[in-house]
Amino acid sequence: MEKTIVSELLIRIGVNPSYRGYPYLTHIIFQASSDEDSPFLTSKALYQDTAEYFHVSPDSVQHSIRTLLDAYWEQGNGSHFCAVTGYPNAGPLPPKEFIAVLADYLRRNKLR
Repeated sequence: MEKTIVSELLIRIGVNPSYRGYPYLTHIIFQASSDEDSPFLTSKALYQDTAEYFHVSPDSVQHSIRTLLDAYWEQGNGSHFCAVTGYPNAGPLPPKEFIAVLADYLRRNKLR
């Protein structure tokens, strides 16, 4: 799968790409959906991997993603999230669950 597919999915559900956390979130979802041998990667491992990839701290990755998702849910994007993914909860979801739902969606729909 290419990261552009993850980015297209995020934009389709209404995630604003202008946030600092956007490339971090794209990378994390890409990693989580690509690793079929370990579909239940811990968020700690994903944050660490992303931090190393972008040469920032794991705390910076986590904070940036939380900021992005807080804004996402405040803007009322839950209906977009449900319509695209079929997930019954219109949010707000914690980052770990948001990532897991989108990674699973990409795996199920073989968008990789």
